[in-house]
Amino acid sequence: MVNEYWKLNKKPFSNTPNLNFLYNSDEFEEGYARLLYNITEIGGGLSLITGEIGSGKTYLAYALMENLKVQDFIVFLITNPKISSTQLLKTILQKSGEEKIPRFKLQVLSRLEERLLEFSKNGKSVVCLIDEAQILSYDALREIRLLLNMETAEKKLIHIVFLGQPELKVRIEKTPQLKQRINIRFHLQPLSREETIQYVKHRLSIAGRTDEVFQEEALVLLYRRSKGLPRVINNVAQNALFVGFTEGVDQINSNIIESVVTDLEI
Repeated sequence: MVNEYWKLNKKPFSNTPNLNFLYNSDEFEEGYARLLYNITEIGGGLSLITGEIGSGKTYLAYALMENLKVQDFIVFLITNPKISSTQLLKTILQKSGEEKIPRFKLQVLSRLEERLLEFSKNGKSVVCLIDEAQILSYDALREIRLLLNMETAEKKLIHIVFLGQPELKVRIEKTPQLKQRINIRFHLQPLSREETIQYVKHRLSIAGRTDEVFQEEALVLLYRRSKGLPRVINNVAQNALFVGFTEGVDQINSNIIESVVTDLEI
């Protein structure tokens, strides 16, 4: 009913990595370009992407995967790395296409290296993206360091991309052998005021509405309260559409934004 009221053909502010709604902010494009360059031109290794909660790191991962799949990379995403080091290795092996996973760690490592070499001989590169990487155990970080030692004379056998909250950098500092292997570092900043306004309008247009839904002062307030974090923008904007629907207004004003922010305790 809310979508029909606002003449939308889909939910414009769902917090899922739907690439149809992708908004290429300057920060997003910079982080994306650096990752792509490291993997496709430098030859990979380890990339580190950090950002506050809700800053768009997962969106960045999905956009990168979409591009790499078209280029015939073997690419996959691990979204919950709060697992043992052995289980992490088994997960990587499984996601690379292996059906029979060995029981013991040494066997897993041996089979994983064999599989990575097979991919390399066939001209394919493997990219493993790890979201929420700040929760990786130190044992898991050490295993990843060993994975990055797997290489031929020409290239690494696997590229690892860490995506995590700022505390990930602290964990990396405590693992100097891993720190030395980082080729690309990038911190994803929140959207600016103008980008926040364009972000909201962009998502509404993708959902089928091109005329103004949010008043200008409402968008400015939305930026201030969300601090430019896309996930928070989505939460507030989606709730504002519902409140606007229940109140029967033609546009979302700053009072509605303020009431939603208060309800969400932002």
